[in-house]
Amino acid sequence: MCTFFSVGLLDTLHTLTYNGMPGIFGVSSVAVSTSFWIAARITESIGLVAAGSIQRNRPSKIHRFILVIISLVYTAILSYVIISRHEYLPTLYVEGVGLTRTKVNLEYAIITMKLVSIILFFLIYNRGEEAEEYKYIILAMLLSVFSELSFTIYTSVYDTYNLLGHIYKIITYYLIFKAKFVLNVQKPYLELHEAKQQVAEYANNLEKLVMKRTAEITAANEKLIKDIDYARNIQNALLPDTLPQFSKVDFAAKYLPCEKIGGDFYNIFRLDEDNIGILIGDVAGHGVSAAMITVFINQHIHVRREYDDGRIRILTPKQVLTNLFYVYNRMNFPEEIYTVMLYGIYNVENRVFTYCSAGMNTQPLVLQKNGAIKAIPVEGLPICKLGGLVNPSYENRTLQLEAGDSLLLYTDGLIEIDRKRPEYFTEIHLMEYLRGIKSTTAYDTADYMFELYETILGDRNMIDDVTVLVMNVHEGQKESESRIEKVNIV
Repeated sequence: MCTFFSVGLLDTLHTLTYNGMPGIFGVSSVAVSTSFWIAARITESIGLVAAGSIQRNRPSKIHRFILVIISLVYTAILSYVIISRHEYLPTLYVEGVGLTRTKVNLEYAIITMKLVSIILFFLIYNRGEEAEEYKYIILAMLLSVFSELSFTIYTSVYDTYNLLGHIYKIITYYLIFKAKFVLNVQKPYLELHEAKQQVAEYANNLEKLVMKRTAEITAANEKLIKDIDYARNIQNALLPDTLPQFSKVDFAAKYLPCEKIGGDFYNIFRLDEDNIGILIGDVAGHGVSAAMITVFINQHIHVRREYDDGRIRILTPKQVLTNLFYVYNRMNFPEEIYTVMLYGIYNVENRVFTYCSAGMNTQPLVLQKNGAIKAIPVEGLPICKLGGLVNPSYENRTLQLEAGDSLLLYTDGLIEIDRKRPEYFTEIHLMEYLRGIKSTTAYDTADYMFELYETILGDRNMIDDVTVLVMNVHEGQKESESRIEKVNIV
Protein backbone atom coordinates (compact mmCIF):
# COMPACT_ATOMS: atom_id res chain seq x y z
CA MET A 1 0.00 0.00 0.00
CA CYS A 2 2.97 2.34 0.57
CA THR A 3 3.82 1.85 -3.12
CA PHE A 4 0.43 3.17 -4.18
CA PHE A 5 0.75 6.00 -1.66
CA SER A 6 3.94 7.16 -3.39
CA VAL A 7 2.42 6.55 -6.84
CA GLY A 8 -0.61 8.61 -5.88
CA LEU A 9 1.58 11.52 -4.75
CA LEU A 10 3.67 11.34 -7.92
CA ASP A 11 0.55 11.19 -10.13
CA THR A 12 -0.80 14.23 -8.30
CA LEU A 13 2.42 16.11 -9.02
CA HIS A 14 2.22 14.92 -12.63
CA THR A 15 -1.21 16.52 -12.90
CA LEU A 16 -0.24 19.75 -11.14
CA THR A 17 2.84 20.26 -13.32
CA TYR A 18 1.04 19.56 -16.58
CA ASN A 19 1.33 22.22 -19.27
CA GLY A 20 -1.31 24.87 -18.68
CA MET A 21 -1.78 24.06 -14.96
CA PRO A 22 -0.93 26.75 -12.35
CA GLY A 23 2.17 24.71 -11.55
CA ILE A 24 3.91 23.90 -8.32
CA PHE A 25 6.99 25.74 -7.16
CA GLY A 26 6.62 27.79 -10.33
CA VAL A 27 7.11 24.75 -12.62
CA SER A 28 4.58 23.85 -15.32
CA SER A 29 5.77 21.98 -18.43
CA VAL A 30 5.19 18.81 -20.41
CA ALA A 31 8.76 17.64 -19.74
CA VAL A 32 8.43 17.88 -15.94
CA SER A 33 4.96 16.35 -16.01
CA THR A 34 6.21 13.44 -18.14
CA SER A 35 9.10 12.85 -15.73
CA PHE A 36 6.66 12.59 -12.84
CA TRP A 37 4.61 10.16 -14.97
CA ILE A 38 7.58 7.88 -15.67
CA ALA A 39 8.69 8.06 -12.00
CA ALA A 40 5.20 7.02 -10.89
CA ARG A 41 5.05 4.13 -13.40
CA ILE A 42 8.52 2.83 -12.48
CA THR A 43 7.70 3.05 -8.77
CA GLU A 44 4.42 1.23 -9.37
CA SER A 45 6.06 -1.55 -11.44
CA ILE A 46 8.88 -2.16 -8.95
CA GLY A 47 6.36 -2.22 -6.09
CA LEU A 48 4.13 -4.75 -7.91
CA VAL A 49 7.08 -7.07 -8.65
CA ALA A 50 8.14 -6.83 -5.00
CA ALA A 51 4.57 -7.53 -3.85
CA GLY A 52 4.43 -10.66 -6.00
CA SER A 53 7.82 -11.86 -4.73
CA ILE A 54 7.52 -11.50 -0.96
CA GLN A 55 6.21 -14.33 1.21
CA ARG A 56 2.46 -14.20 1.73
CA ASN A 57 0.83 -13.81 5.15
CA ARG A 58 4.17 -12.94 6.71
CA PRO A 59 3.76 -10.11 9.22
CA SER A 60 6.04 -7.12 8.65
CA LYS A 61 8.43 -6.23 11.43
CA ILE A 62 8.45 -2.56 10.30
CA HIS A 63 5.81 -0.32 11.80
CA ARG A 64 3.32 1.11 9.29
CA PHE A 65 4.08 4.66 10.36
CA ILE A 66 7.74 4.17 9.44
CA LEU A 67 6.71 2.85 6.02
CA VAL A 68 4.61 5.97 5.45
CA ILE A 69 7.58 8.16 6.41
CA ILE A 70 9.78 6.24 3.96
CA SER A 71 7.19 6.76 1.21
CA LEU A 72 7.05 10.50 1.91
CA VAL A 73 10.84 10.82 1.96
CA TYR A 74 11.13 8.81 -1.26
CA THR A 75 8.51 10.97 -2.98
CA ALA A 76 10.08 14.18 -1.70
CA ILE A 77 13.53 13.24 -3.04
CA LEU A 78 12.13 12.31 -6.46
CA SER A 79 10.11 15.52 -6.56
CA TYR A 80 13.15 17.62 -5.69
CA VAL A 81 15.25 15.97 -8.38
CA ILE A 82 12.54 16.29 -11.05
CA ILE A 83 11.68 19.92 -10.24
CA SER A 84 15.00 21.41 -9.17
CA ARG A 85 17.47 19.28 -11.11
CA HIS A 86 15.43 18.59 -14.20
CA GLU A 87 18.32 19.54 -16.51
CA TYR A 88 20.25 16.46 -15.33
CA LEU A 89 17.43 14.08 -16.33
CA PRO A 90 17.09 12.57 -19.83
CA THR A 91 14.62 14.19 -22.21
CA LEU A 92 11.43 12.17 -22.49
CA TYR A 93 9.23 14.31 -24.68
CA VAL A 94 9.89 16.96 -27.35
CA GLU A 95 7.19 19.44 -28.29
CA GLY A 96 6.11 18.98 -31.90
CA VAL A 97 8.15 15.77 -32.25
CA GLY A 98 6.75 13.43 -29.62
CA LEU A 99 8.29 10.75 -27.45
CA THR A 100 12.00 10.21 -27.26
CA ARG A 101 13.65 6.80 -27.53
CA THR A 102 14.45 6.96 -23.81
CA LYS A 103 10.77 7.43 -22.94
CA VAL A 104 9.71 4.52 -25.15
CA ASN A 105 12.42 2.24 -23.74
CA LEU A 106 11.39 3.13 -20.20
CA GLU A 107 7.77 2.29 -21.07
CA TYR A 108 8.90 -1.10 -22.41
CA ALA A 109 10.86 -1.67 -19.21
CA ILE A 110 7.73 -0.82 -17.23
CA ILE A 111 5.68 -3.21 -19.40
CA THR A 112 8.26 -5.97 -18.81
CA MET A 113 8.09 -5.52 -15.02
CA LYS A 114 4.30 -5.60 -15.15
CA LEU A 115 4.37 -8.83 -17.18
CA VAL A 116 6.68 -10.29 -14.53
CA SER A 117 4.24 -9.19 -11.83
CA ILE A 118 1.39 -10.84 -13.77
CA ILE A 119 3.32 -14.14 -13.73
CA LEU A 120 4.04 -13.81 -10.01
CA PHE A 121 0.42 -12.99 -9.19
CA PHE A 122 -0.81 -15.85 -11.38
CA LEU A 123 1.36 -18.28 -9.40
CA ILE A 124 -0.19 -16.98 -6.19
CA TYR A 125 -3.67 -17.23 -7.75
CA ASN A 126 -2.94 -20.78 -8.89
CA ARG A 127 -2.11 -21.77 -5.29
CA GLY A 128 -5.62 -20.71 -4.33
CA GLU A 129 -4.53 -17.93 -1.99
CA GLU A 130 -7.26 -15.27 -2.01
CA ALA A 131 -8.16 -16.29 -5.56
CA GLU A 132 -10.91 -13.71 -6.04
CA GLU A 133 -8.61 -10.82 -5.11
CA TYR A 134 -5.76 -11.87 -7.40
CA LYS A 135 -8.12 -12.48 -10.28
CA TYR A 136 -8.89 -8.75 -10.29
CA ILE A 137 -5.24 -7.80 -9.80
CA ILE A 138 -4.12 -9.92 -12.78
CA LEU A 139 -6.86 -8.39 -14.93
CA ALA A 140 -5.77 -4.91 -13.76
CA MET A 141 -2.15 -5.63 -14.70
CA LEU A 142 -3.19 -6.79 -18.18
CA LEU A 143 -5.08 -3.54 -18.74
CA SER A 144 -2.11 -1.67 -17.33
CA VAL A 145 0.10 -3.26 -20.00
CA PHE A 146 -2.26 -2.01 -22.71
CA SER A 147 -2.21 1.40 -21.02
CA GLU A 148 1.60 1.51 -21.16
CA LEU A 149 1.57 0.40 -24.80
CA SER A 150 -0.71 3.32 -25.59
CA PHE A 151 1.83 5.67 -24.02
CA THR A 152 4.56 4.43 -26.36
CA ILE A 153 2.90 5.49 -29.62
CA TYR A 154 1.35 8.93 -29.11
CA THR A 155 2.99 11.99 -30.66
CA SER A 156 0.99 14.69 -28.90
CA VAL A 157 -0.14 14.88 -25.30
CA TYR A 158 -3.57 15.57 -26.76
CA ASP A 159 -3.41 12.47 -28.92
CA THR A 160 -6.19 9.82 -28.89
CA TYR A 161 -3.67 7.16 -27.78
CA ASN A 162 -2.77 9.28 -24.77
CA LEU A 163 -6.46 9.54 -23.87
CA LEU A 164 -6.93 5.78 -24.38
CA GLY A 165 -3.96 5.08 -22.11
CA HIS A 166 -5.51 7.18 -19.36
CA ILE A 167 -8.85 5.38 -19.76
CA TYR A 168 -7.06 2.02 -19.35
CA LYS A 169 -5.29 3.46 -16.34
CA ILE A 170 -8.58 4.51 -14.70
CA ILE A 171 -10.04 1.03 -15.24
CA THR A 172 -6.81 -0.51 -13.93
CA TYR A 173 -6.96 1.45 -10.69
CA TYR A 174 -10.66 0.68 -10.29
CA LEU A 175 -9.91 -3.06 -10.48
CA ILE A 176 -7.04 -2.68 -7.99
CA PHE A 177 -9.32 -0.66 -5.70
CA LYS A 178 -11.94 -3.40 -5.94
CA ALA A 179 -9.37 -6.13 -5.27
CA LYS A 180 -7.65 -4.49 -2.30
CA PHE A 181 -10.47 -2.52 -0.73
CA VAL A 182 -13.97 -3.43 -1.90
CA LEU A 183 -13.44 -7.20 -1.67
CA ASN A 184 -11.80 -6.90 1.76
CA VAL A 185 -14.69 -4.75 2.99
CA GLN A 186 -17.23 -7.15 1.52
CA LYS A 187 -15.32 -10.24 2.63
CA PRO A 188 -16.60 -10.49 6.25
CA TYR A 189 -20.16 -9.85 5.09
CA LEU A 190 -19.85 -12.43 2.32
CA GLU A 191 -18.33 -14.91 4.76
CA LEU A 192 -21.14 -14.19 7.20
CA HIS A 193 -23.68 -14.71 4.41
CA GLU A 194 -22.02 -17.98 3.40
CA ALA A 195 -21.89 -19.04 7.04
CA LYS A 196 -25.61 -18.32 7.40
CA GLN A 197 -26.31 -20.34 4.26
CA GLN A 198 -24.15 -23.19 5.55
CA VAL A 199 -25.86 -23.07 8.94
CA ALA A 200 -29.25 -23.11 7.22
CA GLU A 201 -28.10 -26.01 5.04
CA TYR A 202 -26.65 -27.83 8.04
CA ALA A 203 -29.87 -27.21 9.97
CA ASN A 204 -31.90 -28.55 7.07
CA ASN A 205 -29.56 -31.52 6.69
CA LEU A 206 -29.54 -31.99 10.46
CA GLU A 207 -33.32 -32.10 10.49
CA LYS A 208 -33.26 -34.66 7.70
CA LEU A 209 -30.50 -36.57 9.45
CA VAL A 210 -32.41 -36.51 12.74
CA MET A 211 -35.52 -37.73 10.94
CA LYS A 212 -33.50 -40.47 9.27
CA ARG A 213 -31.80 -41.50 12.52
CA THR A 214 -35.12 -41.32 14.35
CA ALA A 215 -36.67 -43.59 11.74
CA GLU A 216 -33.71 -45.98 12.07
CA ILE A 217 -33.94 -45.93 15.87
CA THR A 218 -37.70 -46.42 15.70
CA ALA A 219 -37.26 -49.36 13.34
CA ALA A 220 -34.52 -50.83 15.54
CA ASN A 221 -36.68 -50.28 18.62
CA GLU A 222 -39.65 -51.95 16.96
CA LYS A 223 -37.44 -54.87 15.99
CA LEU A 224 -36.07 -55.02 19.53
CA ILE A 225 -39.60 -54.97 20.96
CA LYS A 226 -40.60 -57.70 18.53
CA ASP A 227 -37.54 -59.75 19.53
CA ILE A 228 -38.37 -59.21 23.20
CA ASP A 229 -41.93 -60.34 22.50
CA TYR A 230 -40.53 -63.46 20.84
CA ALA A 231 -38.28 -64.02 23.87
CA ARG A 232 -41.27 -63.53 26.18
CA ASN A 233 -43.28 -66.05 24.20
CA ILE A 234 -40.38 -68.52 24.35
CA GLN A 235 -40.01 -67.98 28.09
CA ASN A 236 -43.75 -68.37 28.63
CA ALA A 237 -43.60 -71.57 26.61
CA LEU A 238 -41.01 -72.90 29.06
CA LEU A 239 -43.24 -72.11 32.02
CA PRO A 240 -46.09 -74.59 32.48
CA ASP A 241 -49.40 -73.54 30.92
CA THR A 242 -51.29 -75.97 33.11
CA LEU A 243 -50.36 -77.75 36.29
CA PRO A 244 -50.61 -81.52 36.65
CA GLN A 245 -53.71 -82.80 38.43
CA PHE A 246 -53.34 -84.86 41.59
CA SER A 247 -56.04 -86.38 43.77
CA LYS A 248 -54.35 -85.57 47.09
CA VAL A 249 -52.91 -82.10 46.45
CA ASP A 250 -53.68 -79.06 44.38
CA PHE A 251 -51.32 -76.37 43.14
CA ALA A 252 -51.57 -72.71 42.22
CA ALA A 253 -48.96 -70.47 40.60
CA LYS A 254 -48.87 -66.77 39.86
CA TYR A 255 -46.12 -65.06 37.91
CA LEU A 256 -45.60 -61.34 37.23
CA PRO A 257 -42.39 -60.23 35.45
CA CYS A 258 -40.92 -56.83 36.29
CA GLU A 259 -40.27 -56.26 32.59
CA LYS A 260 -41.69 -57.92 29.49
CA ILE A 261 -39.45 -60.87 30.24
CA GLY A 262 -38.15 -61.83 33.64
CA GLY A 263 -35.69 -63.98 35.51
CA ASP A 264 -38.06 -66.00 37.72
CA PHE A 265 -38.97 -69.57 36.83
CA TYR A 266 -40.94 -72.44 38.30
CA ASN A 267 -42.25 -75.85 37.35
CA ILE A 268 -44.28 -78.73 38.75
CA PHE A 269 -43.99 -82.16 37.17
CA ARG A 270 -44.98 -85.73 37.93
CA LEU A 271 -41.99 -87.96 38.62
CA ASP A 272 -44.00 -91.15 39.13
CA GLU A 273 -47.32 -92.15 40.68
CA ASP A 274 -46.25 -91.08 44.17
CA ASN A 275 -43.72 -88.28 43.70
CA ILE A 276 -44.06 -84.73 42.41
CA GLY A 277 -41.13 -82.49 41.47
CA ILE A 278 -41.43 -78.84 42.55
CA LEU A 279 -39.02 -76.19 41.27
CA ILE A 280 -38.78 -72.44 41.85
CA GLY A 281 -35.89 -70.07 41.23
CA ASP A 282 -34.72 -66.55 40.56
CA VAL A 283 -31.89 -65.44 38.27
CA ALA A 284 -30.07 -62.34 39.49
CA GLY A 285 -31.52 -59.34 37.69
CA HIS A 286 -34.26 -59.38 35.10
CA GLY A 287 -34.69 -58.76 31.43
CA VAL A 288 -33.25 -60.60 28.43
CA SER A 289 -30.04 -61.82 30.09
CA ALA A 290 -31.94 -63.30 33.03
CA ALA A 291 -34.47 -64.89 30.69
CA MET A 292 -31.66 -66.61 28.75
CA ILE A 293 -30.37 -68.19 31.96
CA THR A 294 -33.85 -69.52 32.71
CA VAL A 295 -33.82 -71.15 29.26
CA PHE A 296 -30.47 -72.75 30.06
CA ILE A 297 -31.69 -74.07 33.41
CA ASN A 298 -34.85 -75.46 31.84
CA GLN A 299 -32.72 -77.39 29.33
CA HIS A 300 -30.09 -78.66 31.74
CA ILE A 301 -31.93 -79.54 34.93
CA HIS A 302 -32.30 -83.33 34.99
CA VAL A 303 -34.56 -84.85 37.65
CA ARG A 304 -34.57 -88.45 36.48
CA ARG A 305 -32.07 -90.87 35.00
CA GLU A 306 -33.15 -93.45 32.48
CA TYR A 307 -31.15 -96.63 31.94
CA ASP A 308 -30.84 -98.78 28.84
CA ASP A 309 -32.91 -101.56 30.38
CA GLY A 310 -35.85 -99.18 30.81
CA ARG A 311 -35.38 -98.55 34.51
CA ILE A 312 -35.89 -94.99 35.74
CA ARG A 313 -34.25 -93.61 38.85
CA ILE A 314 -35.48 -90.41 40.43
CA LEU A 315 -32.59 -88.17 41.40
CA THR A 316 -32.64 -86.59 44.83
CA PRO A 317 -32.83 -82.79 45.08
CA LYS A 318 -29.18 -82.74 46.17
CA GLN A 319 -28.11 -84.68 43.07
CA VAL A 320 -30.17 -82.45 40.78
CA LEU A 321 -28.65 -79.21 42.09
CA THR A 322 -25.10 -80.59 42.24
CA ASN A 323 -25.28 -81.73 38.61
CA LEU A 324 -26.72 -78.36 37.55
CA PHE A 325 -23.95 -76.49 39.40
CA TYR A 326 -21.17 -78.29 37.53
CA VAL A 327 -22.92 -78.03 34.16
CA TYR A 328 -23.38 -74.29 34.74
CA ASN A 329 -19.68 -73.86 35.53
CA ARG A 330 -18.70 -75.48 32.26
CA MET A 331 -20.50 -72.69 30.41
CA ASN A 332 -18.93 -69.32 29.60
CA PHE A 333 -21.44 -67.24 31.54
CA PRO A 334 -20.46 -63.88 33.10
CA GLU A 335 -19.25 -64.28 36.66
CA GLU A 336 -21.69 -61.69 38.01
CA ILE A 337 -24.73 -63.73 36.97
CA TYR A 338 -26.00 -66.31 39.46
CA THR A 339 -29.20 -68.14 40.25
CA VAL A 340 -30.91 -68.97 43.53
CA MET A 341 -33.37 -71.84 43.46
CA LEU A 342 -35.11 -74.55 45.43
CA TYR A 343 -35.96 -78.00 44.19
CA GLY A 344 -38.01 -80.49 46.15
CA ILE A 345 -39.86 -83.76 45.80
CA TYR A 346 -43.23 -84.24 47.47
CA ASN A 347 -44.43 -87.78 48.19
CA VAL A 348 -48.22 -87.82 48.08
CA GLU A 349 -48.47 -91.02 50.14
CA ASN A 350 -46.45 -90.11 53.22
CA ARG A 351 -46.80 -86.30 52.74
CA VAL A 352 -43.06 -85.78 53.07
CA PHE A 353 -41.47 -82.92 51.18
CA THR A 354 -37.76 -83.51 50.53
CA TYR A 355 -36.03 -80.39 49.34
CA CYS A 356 -32.65 -78.81 48.70
CA SER A 357 -31.79 -75.13 48.35
CA ALA A 358 -29.18 -73.52 46.12
CA GLY A 359 -28.94 -70.18 47.90
CA MET A 360 -32.71 -69.56 47.88
CA ASN A 361 -33.08 -66.13 49.48
CA THR A 362 -36.66 -66.56 50.72
CA GLN A 363 -37.85 -69.06 53.29
CA PRO A 364 -40.67 -71.42 52.29
CA LEU A 365 -43.71 -71.03 54.52
CA VAL A 366 -46.05 -73.70 55.83
CA LEU A 367 -49.58 -72.47 56.47
CA GLN A 368 -50.98 -75.11 58.79
CA LYS A 369 -54.55 -76.29 58.94
CA ASN A 370 -55.18 -74.44 62.19
CA GLY A 371 -53.98 -71.11 60.76
CA ALA A 372 -50.52 -71.21 62.29
CA ILE A 373 -47.62 -70.40 60.01
CA LYS A 374 -43.96 -71.29 60.18
CA ALA A 375 -40.87 -70.61 58.09
CA ILE A 376 -38.71 -73.44 56.78
CA PRO A 377 -34.92 -72.89 56.97
CA VAL A 378 -32.96 -73.03 53.71
CA GLU A 379 -29.26 -72.79 52.92
CA GLY A 380 -26.82 -73.69 50.19
CA LEU A 381 -24.58 -72.18 47.53
CA PRO A 382 -26.25 -70.40 44.60
CA ILE A 383 -25.72 -71.72 41.09
CA CYS A 384 -22.76 -69.51 40.18
CA LYS A 385 -19.30 -69.43 38.60
CA LEU A 386 -17.34 -70.66 41.61
CA GLY A 387 -16.73 -74.20 40.45
CA GLY A 388 -12.95 -73.78 40.46
CA LEU A 389 -12.89 -72.35 44.00
CA VAL A 390 -15.40 -74.32 46.07
CA ASN A 391 -17.15 -77.65 46.07
CA PRO A 392 -20.86 -77.20 46.70
CA SER A 393 -22.24 -79.15 49.66
CA TYR A 394 -25.94 -79.30 49.02
CA GLU A 395 -28.01 -81.15 51.62
CA ASN A 396 -31.40 -82.79 51.44
CA ARG A 397 -33.90 -81.71 54.09
CA THR A 398 -37.30 -83.18 54.83
CA LEU A 399 -40.54 -81.55 55.88
CA GLN A 400 -43.53 -83.49 57.16
CA LEU A 401 -46.82 -81.98 56.04
CA GLU A 402 -50.27 -82.77 57.33
CA ALA A 403 -53.68 -82.82 55.72
CA GLY A 404 -54.96 -79.27 55.31
CA ASP A 405 -51.46 -77.74 55.31
CA SER A 406 -50.27 -75.44 52.52
CA LEU A 407 -46.69 -75.05 51.33
CA LEU A 408 -45.92 -71.51 50.13
CA LEU A 409 -42.94 -70.88 47.86
CA TYR A 410 -42.15 -67.43 46.46
CA THR A 411 -39.31 -65.32 45.07
CA ASP A 412 -37.88 -62.26 46.79
CA GLY A 413 -39.72 -59.88 44.45
CA LEU A 414 -42.82 -60.44 46.59
CA ILE A 415 -41.26 -58.69 49.59
CA GLU A 416 -39.00 -56.22 47.75
CA ILE A 417 -41.17 -53.12 47.72
CA ASP A 418 -38.71 -50.35 48.53
CA ARG A 419 -34.95 -50.95 48.26
CA LYS A 420 -34.21 -47.77 50.19
CA ARG A 421 -36.35 -49.08 53.06
CA PRO A 422 -36.05 -52.87 53.02
CA GLU A 423 -37.79 -53.04 56.38
CA TYR A 424 -40.95 -51.58 54.81
CA PHE A 425 -42.26 -55.05 53.96
CA THR A 426 -40.53 -58.26 55.08
CA GLU A 427 -41.18 -61.97 55.50
CA ILE A 428 -42.37 -61.23 59.02
CA HIS A 429 -45.07 -58.91 57.69
CA LEU A 430 -46.06 -61.54 55.13
CA MET A 431 -46.33 -64.22 57.82
CA GLU A 432 -48.41 -61.94 60.02
CA TYR A 433 -50.78 -61.31 57.14
CA LEU A 434 -51.17 -65.02 56.35
CA ARG A 435 -51.49 -66.10 59.96
CA GLY A 436 -54.98 -67.27 60.76
CA ILE A 437 -56.05 -68.08 57.21
CA LYS A 438 -57.77 -71.47 57.31
CA SER A 439 -59.28 -73.96 54.91
CA THR A 440 -58.39 -72.17 51.70
CA THR A 441 -57.49 -73.61 48.34
CA ALA A 442 -54.03 -73.19 46.87
CA TYR A 443 -55.36 -70.66 44.37
CA ASP A 444 -57.07 -68.56 47.07
CA THR A 445 -53.90 -68.48 49.13
CA ALA A 446 -51.82 -67.39 46.11
CA ASP A 447 -54.47 -64.78 45.34
CA TYR A 448 -54.29 -63.42 48.90
CA MET A 449 -50.52 -63.10 48.61
CA PHE A 450 -50.76 -61.21 45.30
CA GLU A 451 -53.48 -58.91 46.61
CA LEU A 452 -51.27 -58.06 49.56
CA TYR A 453 -48.33 -57.35 47.24
CA GLU A 454 -50.37 -55.07 44.97
CA THR A 455 -51.80 -53.20 47.97
CA ILE A 456 -48.40 -52.65 49.57
CA LEU A 457 -46.82 -51.72 46.20
CA GLY A 458 -49.41 -49.01 45.53
CA ASP A 459 -48.28 -46.63 42.80
CA ARG A 460 -44.61 -47.63 43.09
CA ASN A 461 -42.82 -49.31 40.21
CA MET A 462 -41.98 -52.98 40.48
CA ILE A 463 -38.30 -53.58 41.21
CA ASP A 464 -38.19 -57.35 40.67
CA ASP A 465 -40.12 -60.25 39.21
CA VAL A 466 -42.72 -61.87 41.47
CA THR A 467 -43.53 -65.58 41.54
CA VAL A 468 -45.79 -67.37 44.01
CA LEU A 469 -46.21 -71.16 44.09
CA VAL A 470 -48.64 -72.77 46.55
CA MET A 471 -49.30 -76.45 47.24
CA ASN A 472 -52.31 -77.43 49.36
CA VAL A 473 -52.53 -80.91 50.91
CA HIS A 474 -56.07 -82.27 50.77
CA GLU A 475 -57.73 -83.50 53.91
CA GLY A 476 -59.42 -86.29 51.97
CA GLN A 477 -59.94 -87.58 48.44
CA LYS A 478 -61.22 -84.78 46.28
CA GLU A 479 -60.74 -83.45 42.78
CA SER A 480 -57.63 -81.35 42.24
CA GLU A 481 -58.11 -77.62 41.72
CA SER A 482 -54.61 -76.82 40.44
CA ARG A 483 -54.54 -73.46 38.66
CA ILE A 484 -51.95 -71.19 37.15
CA GLU A 485 -51.90 -67.50 36.27
CA LYS A 486 -49.20 -65.68 34.30
CA VAL A 487 -49.44 -61.91 34.03
CA ASN A 488 -47.41 -60.25 31.27
CA ILE A 489 -46.24 -56.66 31.13
CA VAL A 490 -47.73 -54.98 28.05
